[in-house]
Amino acid sequence: MKKIIATTTLYILIALGWQVVAQKQYITGSVKGSDGTPLIGANVYWAVVMSGTTADVNGNYKIQRHKASNLLVVSYIGYIADTIEVKPEQNVIHVQLSSTIALDEITVKENRGTAYYSKTSPINLQIVTQNELKKAACCNLSESFETNASVDVSFADAITGAKQIELLGLAGIYTQMQMENIPSQRGLASVFGLTYVPGPWLESIQISKGTASVKNGFESITGQINYEYRKPDTSERFYLNLFGNSQGRAEANFYSAHKLNRKLSTMVFLHGNYFNTSLDKNSDGFFDVPKSDQFIVMNRWKLVLPFYEGQAGIFYTEENKNGGQLQFNKDTDKGTTNAYGFGINTQRLESFYKGGFISKRKEGTSSALIVSATHHNQKSFFGLNVYDAAENSLYSNFIHQTYLFNTKHGLVAGASFIYDDFNINFNDSDLSHKDVVPGVYAEYTYNSLEKLVFILGVRNDYHLKYGNIFTPRAHFRYKFNENFVLRASAGKGYRFPNVITENTMLLVSSKKIIFENVPQMEEAWNYGVFASYSFKYLNIPFHFNVDFYRTDFINQVMVDMDFCTDLVHIYNLTGKSYANSVQTELNFEPIERFNIMLAFRINDVKATYFGQLKEKAMVKRSKTVMNLAYATPYDKWKFDFTMQYNGKSRLPQIIKPDLSILQEYSPAFINMNAQVTKNFRYFEIYLGIENMTGFTQNNLILDYENPFSHEFDATRVWGPVLGRRIYSGIRLTLN
Repeated sequence: MKKIIATTTLYILIALGWQVVAQKQYITGSVKGSDGTPLIGANVYWAVVMSGTTADVNGNYKIQRHKASNLLVVSYIGYIADTIEVKPEQNVIHVQLSSTIALDEITVKENRGTAYYSKTSPINLQIVTQNELKKAACCNLSESFETNASVDVSFADAITGAKQIELLGLAGIYTQMQMENIPSQRGLASVFGLTYVPGPWLESIQISKGTASVKNGFESITGQINYEYRKPDTSERFYLNLFGNSQGRAEANFYSAHKLNRKLSTMVFLHGNYFNTSLDKNSDGFFDVPKSDQFIVMNRWKLVLPFYEGQAGIFYTEENKNGGQLQFNKDTDKGTTNAYGFGINTQRLESFYKGGFISKRKEGTSSALIVSATHHNQKSFFGLNVYDAAENSLYSNFIHQTYLFNTKHGLVAGASFIYDDFNINFNDSDLSHKDVVPGVYAEYTYNSLEKLVFILGVRNDYHLKYGNIFTPRAHFRYKFNENFVLRASAGKGYRFPNVITENTMLLVSSKKIIFENVPQMEEAWNYGVFASYSFKYLNIPFHFNVDFYRTDFINQVMVDMDFCTDLVHIYNLTGKSYANSVQTELNFEPIERFNIMLAFRINDVKATYFGQLKEKAMVKRSKTVMNLAYATPYDKWKFDFTMQYNGKSRLPQIIKPDLSILQEYSPAFINMNAQVTKNFRYFEIYLGIENMTGFTQNNLILDYENPFSHEFDATRVWGPVLGRRIYSGIRLTLN
């Protein structure tokens, strides 16, 4: 009997011992919302290695410990993700997700939506959320930066309606545009491509200043803008946005997501806009903006398996624009001097694939392949100028990620390939060419998880015409304490010039284009420092950011409109060309649900024009932005107001017949926008006003009465083209 009792006791003790050991190998707990509601299906996974589980119907989870990571990430749709550093002695962790970002980010309310700077990223990264995009009449990517202090958006000219961005005082061609880390807005899309991205489709936009990671290529000089579309496995099931304004613009955006099973999901997007108003508010006989119609459709898929995740999608875009003089008739006047006309027809097909495998043999190791293909066809005319072009592009990037010794030492290596085939006919000139660029890269990251993050990357590409392209880049982040973070970056960037393609605004003037020499590859260094400091005053949290960036060009293709009044000279830089940009930004919340953002920027941009160093034309010296956002409890009402003060800029030199100089600098001006949103259970309605003061630039087109004379010029656009606009819309969402 005693032997049986002793044996039974031993078995029980062994079983309990194994249970204790087993418990120590797992982390258990629950995931709930701020109101205590269990978050069914919440994602719980280990950072870096990306292995994890989901919460059950009661919000409970169980996850096995991972020796390669001690950072547990918890996320759920509609809530801000949380990251927890798990101690060895911890085996039970309960998580409560909130709509308030209170970690290493600027404190903002998700129900109000905003843009915030990441303090965990070693790169100066600003994240523009979906709700931030709703603060204004955001209908495409070019209209997504109304409340942003870093990115400027303006009309490229007074005829085509093309929008252009500016970052760090330099044109958007020096900013690398990416769609979910895939290069976009390149080549023929560099001028009109911003309008090919519907704003309501976007999940977020990430804006980084300075050189980007070598993983993404060699083209980033002033920064990178990456936009993310909504994903089929996390998006709302049904969304519809209808928009219209007082000038006759109508737009509709729709998407629907479907989970076919636990592994496979898909999503369909539709976009259409229509503008058919003969708008001529300044009575110069030209359309203020061209008549247009646009249709975009996209379908994307996502597959998630235990050791694989893949995404694929296809886009189709068709757009027609027609403008110029009101009396222009395409059937009788095209190619003649009877009247000035503009027209463009664009057909664009894009596809992409992204797939990644997690290694079963080595933890924290993965490999991914990114492939995209584009066909772009454009038929266009600008007065007597004819520009027909086609582009076929292929991009691929293989990325392998692992770590050395432990997860503090990360290593990424890979190889990329770019193929661009341009078939371009400009009047009687054949500007066709090809770019074939294979490349390899490696990037080392040291991450202490506490204070220091350091990234050193190098890549080497080879171009059949320009030869080897060596790109070194470095990023540094040091966290002094929870309130003060410092970043620095330095690196090189390159780009291949497509002068006419990227400067189609030159075609809406009578200036003759002269190439002094063959345009060479553009090359520049960029250096920057960014500091973020959080503090409290009168129990009010403040978040202050300041950055300084300098871009030094080794070579730049100069588009000189100063040397001769009726000529545009194109030549390679001989001398200095640089851009200095300083920006400060302050965010605070004086009362609950009322957020204030104040920002101020100064640009010092100069270049050498035929031996003379002077201010770069059309660059604003300064900019001030104020954004006020207030939301009532539960977001029933939201109120947003944005004011921009735009400083003066130097205008291209024009010498009049009496030898006097026409208006050397543009005046400073203020632009104000406001919007009110009312939320209901399944939909929201919004009403807003753009350009509240109605201020517009005078003399948009020089010598508009004689559009085929030597003095005709529609490129000197420095201010608002359109006056006051009232808009309204409805957003319907079903989860």
